Amino acid sequence: MRVNRFLVWSMILVFMMISVVHAEDKADYEMVSRIWKEGIDHSQVMEILSYLADVIGPRIPGSPAIQKAHEWTSNKFKEWGLKNVALEPYGEFGRGWSNEHVSVHLISPSYQPIIAYSVPWTPSTKGKIRGEPIYVDINSKDELEKHRGNLKGAIVLTQKPRQAPPTFTPSAIRMNQKDLDELAKIPIPVKPRKQGKPPAEINWEELEDFFLSEEVAILIEPSDSSRRDYGTVKVDAYDGEGKNHLKPDQNPRIVMAAEHYGRIFRILEHKVPVVLEVEVVNTFYDEDLQDYNVVAEIPGTDKKDELVMLGAHIDSWAAGTGAADNASGCGVVMEAMRILKELGVKPRRTIRAVLWGAEEHGYFGSRGYIAKHFGDTDKKTLQLADWDALEKKWRNPLGESEALVVKPGYDKLSAYYNFDNGTGKILGVYVQENHAVRPVFEEWIKPLRDLGVTTLTIRNTFETDHNPFDWIGLPGFQFIQDEIDYMTRIHHTNQDVYDHCLPEDLIQSAIVMACFVYHTAMREEMLPRKPLPLPRTQQ
Repeated sequence: MRVNRFLVWSMILVFMMISVVHAEDKADYEMVSRIWKEGIDHSQVMEILSYLADVIGPRIPGSPAIQKAHEWTSNKFKEWGLKNVALEPYGEFGRGWSNEHVSVHLISPSYQPIIAYSVPWTPSTKGKIRGEPIYVDINSKDELEKHRGNLKGAIVLTQKPRQAPPTFTPSAIRMNQKDLDELAKIPIPVKPRKQGKPPAEINWEELEDFFLSEEVAILIEPSDSSRRDYGTVKVDAYDGEGKNHLKPDQNPRIVMAAEHYGRIFRILEHKVPVVLEVEVVNTFYDEDLQDYNVVAEIPGTDKKDELVMLGAHIDSWAAGTGAADNASGCGVVMEAMRILKELGVKPRRTIRAVLWGAEEHGYFGSRGYIAKHFGDTDKKTLQLADWDALEKKWRNPLGESEALVVKPGYDKLSAYYNFDNGTGKILGVYVQENHAVRPVFEEWIKPLRDLGVTTLTIRNTFETDHNPFDWIGLPGFQFIQDEIDYMTRIHHTNQDVYDHCLPEDLIQSAIVMACFVYHTAMREEMLPRKPLPLPRTQQ
C-alpha cells in the first residue's frame, strides 16, 4: 500500500496543534484547589447578600437605597485591596423612586389585613382613602364613555380575579442529569408561521390615561400568575405596549395577593357593601438623573491592557429585598474577587468586576458601559428609555445594521461572565453558539465536576447582562444554574428575600466563577470569538 507522505505529515501537524491547544487550556488544578479551599473555609458570600438584601433592602435605580448599595460595595472592594474602585456613570436613567409606606385593610363586612405592594414609579395616594371599591370592565373605546365622569376619587379594581388552583408540581426542583442532557442538545430553530392577530380594542396605556383623566384614587390589580399564589405577589412595572413604566404621569397603583383580591371581588358580586382603607406613600428623586455601575479591578501583569470581566446587576424590584435577584449575583461576583485577591493571584490580564445598574429596565448599565468602552451597532438602541428598540435588537441583534462600530477596547476583552438566575448553583455554561470556545471550557470544568459543573450547551440564553456583549460579538456568558424555585416563587415577588437563598449553592458558584475568571486571565491567547455577519469600523 502506498503511503501519502503529505497526508501523514498533515495529520501529524494537526495532531501537534491540537496537543498544543489542549496543553494551553488544561486547568490549573493547584489553583483550583486553592480557590476551592478559600471559598469553602472563609466564604463571605452570605454576609454580602445579607447586607445588600436585609440591611439596604430593595434597590431601585436613583433611590437612596441604591446609593447606599453603591457606597457599601465600593467600600468593601477597597477594604479587600482591589484597585481602581469607582462609581462609573453609564448615562441618564431618569428620576428615582422608593416606596415609604403601604397600608391596605378590608374594614367591612369583616376585618382583614391585606397583602399588597405599590407598583414602582407610581405616585402616592392623597392621604388615607376609605371607600367601596368598584370593578371597571372596559374592553373597548366605546365603553370608556359609559364610565366617563363617574370615577373621580374611586378605588378601582381593574381585572377579574384569577383562579388560584392547588399546585401539584413542586415549587422548587433540582435539575437532574436528564434535564442537563436535554439542555445540552443542539436545537434546530424553526421559524413559526405568522398568525394573524386582531388588534386589541384598547390597550393598557389608553386605559391608564383614561383613569388618570378621571382622577381615580387608586388602581388595584391581582398578582399576575397562578404560579405565584399562597400570598406570593409578583410586582414589577412591565405593563403596556411600550413598557414605558418611567413615564412621569401615572395613577397610584397597587398589586394585591390573588386570594385577597378574589375575596373582595366575590363579596361585591354578592351585592354586599365592601369598605377598603388604603394608604400609599411613595417618593420620587430627581436630584441626580444619572445612574452608575460599580467597578473594581485586580490589575494584570504582562497583558494588563487586556480584560476579563465578571458581573451581576445590583438593582432590584421593590416587593421583596432583591435577595435572589440579584444580591445573590453581587455576592457571587464580589466573593470571587475576594478569593482571588486573598490568594494573591497575579493575573496576566486585568480582572474587572462590574455591578450593573438598572438591568431590570433593559440592561441600561451594561449597554451604557459597552457603548462607552467597546462599541455598538446602532446608536438608537442606546437610548435608555427605548424599550421597543431594545426588544427588536434582542430578537435580531445584528440583522439590520450596516456595520459594527467598535472602539479600541473592543479587541481587548477576552470574556465576560455573568451571574443572574437566582440562588441555584452553577451546573455549566451557555456557550452562546460559540463553538470555538467549547473545547476550552471542557478542559476547565474537569476539576469542577465534583462540584456539579458538568454541562456545556451551545444554546443561547437571554434576558440578562451578558446579552449586550454577545450582541456585538464579544464573548459574553451566563452560567447554567439550578432552577430551585426562582421562576415559580421568587422572581420579582415579595418572596425574593434572604431566607430563600441557599448558602451551599452560592459558595459553590463563587468558587466556579473565580476558577473561570482565573483561567481566562492566565490563558496565552484571548478566548476565541464567534464570527460576525457584519463588517467592522473603528470609532
